[in-house]
Amino acid sequence: MLGTLPVVDVAWVTDDRLLYRRPGGYQDVVLADPAGHEWERLPLPRKLAERTVTVAPK
Repeated sequence: MLGTLPVVDVAWVTDDRLLYRRPGGYQDVVLADPAGHEWERLPLPRKLAERTVTVAPK
């Protein structure tokens, strides 16, 4: 079962991990599982933090 994530722009990183940018002006991205549990928060470099960042599979 998939959980509800706080944003629409989510990209699959692996079969069981998703990556999304936290909403609300936060300067980081989140690695989470499909149930919505956060595994890790990754800070964005200052040059990327104020830009539009598109996350896409490799």
